[in-house]
Amino acid sequence: MFVDIACPACKIGNISLEPHTLAQGASFSCNRCGAEISVANESRNKLQNSVTEYDTYRERLITLKEDGNRPV
Repeated sequence: MFVDIACPACKIGNISLEPHTLAQGASFSCNRCGAEISVANESRNKLQNSVTEYDTYRERLITLKEDGNRPV
């Protein structure tokens, strides 16, 4: 799942990133100016945990929807 964010450097371009890959140490570049975004080594574990929690929550919502229970 890719996420597009506005480039913090040029404010014109977009950076399309994939959170799982970002947590593994990849960097992603602005399509306009080439500025790169990456996560510091000491923050990767925290990001990975957050991505995992999001995936768990998303899967739970899918299960509820399939079961006919609409989350409020």
